[in-house]
Amino acid sequence: MLPCSKVYWKILPAISRQLAIGMEKQGAKREFIAKVLGTTEAAVSQYISGKRGNWRISQKARQACLALAKKLVQKGAKAGKVDVEIAKIIALAKKESRKAKNPCLICAR
Repeated sequence: MLPCSKVYWKILPAISRQLAIGMEKQGAKREFIAKVLGTTEAAVSQYISGKRGNWRISQKARQACLALAKKLVQKGAKAGKVDVEIAKIIALAKKESRKAKNPCLICAR
């Protein structure tokens, strides 16, 4: 699997799952969570139930997800800012999981 496809198929769903779980623990409704994640309430239900996003990400990435989830629920979400924060978590998750050489120039940064 190419590194970028790994981000799309494995890491991003795992991050979305952690965000959904974290926001629900903060008392957010699934409608709000779906809006923030840019998905449906059914997808949010699958994240929370464990049917989606089962890829293991590092403890640091999970902690970053929970911190972002708390911030999103307390302060609201602006689409551009959420994307930037998620991109930072993706970079953290990639850095933590990258033991082998990574041929992707974007992900290697």
